[in-house]
Amino acid sequence: MAPSTTSGTSIGIVSGRGGVGKSILAVNLGAVLTKRGDKNIIIDADISNPSIGLHLGLPYSPTGLQDVLLEHKHFRDAILAHPSTGMRVLPSSLKYSRGASLRNLARVVNEVGKAYDFTIVDSPPGITDDVMHILDACDEIVVVTTPDVPGVSSATKIIQLCKENKKRVRGVVVNRCTGAPFELTVREIESMTESSVIVRIPEDRTIPASISMRVPAVYYAPDSPASRKLNEFALSLIQAGPRETERAGVMSRFFAWLRKIFS
Repeated sequence: MAPSTTSGTSIGIVSGRGGVGKSILAVNLGAVLTKRGDKNIIIDADISNPSIGLHLGLPYSPTGLQDVLLEHKHFRDAILAHPSTGMRVLPSSLKYSRGASLRNLARVVNEVGKAYDFTIVDSPPGITDDVMHILDACDEIVVVTTPDVPGVSSATKIIQLCKENKKRVRGVVVNRCTGAPFELTVREIESMTESSVIVRIPEDRTIPASISMRVPAVYYAPDSPASRKLNEFALSLIQAGPRETERAGVMSRFFAWLRKIFS
């Protein structure tokens, strides 16, 4: 069968800081798409500290994204399949590759997009040159945060950067929610970030358990609270069109403006 001449959707999963569960979100988004039968692939774009392969227990391979970026290998030569789910991953190699940089990531994502309906790009945390290259390479961005002031402040910086670069933000995923009284509410997070909250994912013991078993949570414990929310996130991302998401962001900013006036 001849390769497609059109590209699928590329989604960058980014965060302002580490420890918010960004890679877990990327893995489980890919897992839900695989369950649905959608052709998708996860690219581990953290070439310094890759973790997707470790999350899924994939065998070590000396060939990775770095070799594709340097044009030493075609992307198909670096793809690994998760044994129990069939998920496709383009991992970053654990070996050091001199000269490897994400400045060529847009070319790789474009090539991959001709073969897959969805390309999920897991980003390193923070605001770095590598993250800038990821923003440039992806069609749309999902920002992951925890429901605390430092996490949301970091997310706000990422979102502002996206807006300055005219990159569409699908919304914010608030992860590791416990319901503690000191956690920021959805309304407060939307007001701070000026972006809509897609979903709140609870802190759940099945997440570390699934990582230890090297199986995505939505496969390992599909009925757990976190898995249900991860599934809800993935389906809303697929089913909600661009206009719906953008309209939600506009309404969020409108209500934030009203709150500011009446407070």
